[in-house]
Amino acid sequence: MRISLLYLFFITLLMVNCKSSELHTETYRNHEILVGKGKFSDLQKNPYAKWMNKNYKNYKVDSSVVNQLKRNINNFDFEVIMGTWCPDSREQVPVFFAVLKAAGYKNSKNISIIFVPRKYKNYAVVKKYQLKRVPTIIVYENGQELGRIIEYPMESLEKDLLKIISGKGYKHELD
Repeated sequence: MRISLLYLFFITLLMVNCKSSELHTETYRNHEILVGKGKFSDLQKNPYAKWMNKNYKNYKVDSSVVNQLKRNINNFDFEVIMGTWCPDSREQVPVFFAVLKAAGYKNSKNISIIFVPRKYKNYAVVKKYQLKRVPTIIVYENGQELGRIIEYPMESLEKDLLKIISGKGYKHELD
């Protein structure tokens, strides 16, 4: 009986720890950074909201490209792997969300965000996704990866996304 109670206690403890470790904060250069699986709303909280909202609101989308994205953007899922400590993530991720909003993307539940720690090279996500740099935005259709934007777009986020979802042979120079 004692062994079963002890076993139950450890299983419960493990489950609580796994659940609570999904998203947490760490400190890097006296700044709080996010680590783990999160969502867009996490970026709208302080201290991240300052750069997120500024870059999101200030980006002027290319409406001619966005109009083409509108045709079928909702048929795709996205995975964003980023660092809240990373200047490229702070610049490109808000732009990505601004483009999706302008294109009328309605499937926010189909966007996964993984926040990596500053020293992410040994982080499990690196091996799983074969990451080279962050941010990395991966585009999926029916569970299959179509392409990824690594660190920065080749032309613009709108144009790169359009090439990926239209099957026009997009390949990032870092891939």
